[in-house]
Amino acid sequence: MIFYSYFSFQTLTNCYIIGSKKNTDAVIIDPGVFDLNLLKIIEDNKLYIKKIFVTHSHKSHIAGIRTILKIYDAKIYSYRHSIFEYKSVRIRDMEKIDLGEKVFEVLETPGHSGDSITFRLDKFLFTGDSLFAGTIGPTTDKFEKGLLLSTIKEKILNYEDDCFIFPGHGPPSKLGIEKKFNIDLLS
Repeated sequence: MIFYSYFSFQTLTNCYIIGSKKNTDAVIIDPGVFDLNLLKIIEDNKLYIKKIFVTHSHKSHIAGIRTILKIYDAKIYSYRHSIFEYKSVRIRDMEKIDLGEKVFEVLETPGHSGDSITFRLDKFLFTGDSLFAGTIGPTTDKFEKGLLLSTIKEKILNYEDDCFIFPGHGPPSKLGIEKKFNIDLLS
């Protein structure tokens, strides 16, 4: 497996690229930007973006999609029917998305936004803005915060402590660390 984490200083967001060593097919998760540095990582590794995964449709996590679709013949996978003017493959809780040698699992994790999704690949959890290192994603009211906490506890915290968390913002973490020290999960 080929894995890259890309931080954008422009949007202060993380983007992730997962590819195969057996072929050129790759997934990009939350492309908030698509600049020359990101293109260089993809092209230098002889990857071809086939799938775009969207953890939620806030602009800072999807703004690079238009550029990607000008370069690559990729499909968008999200909770929504469309992102911008592009049709999306609508995905739901517990669905599996095959990437050849790897399979992603979809976990609906609403709260930060109504369309929030976490993608699980083995021991990697791509949480978008649902779960960060040390905190949870921002919400607008107590109902949304309660919903987010409930979905995190029900759908994410049941995985092993050595699972990695790759959020939409900030540094990565491990699930065991979050279970012990995440201030929002302890309250």
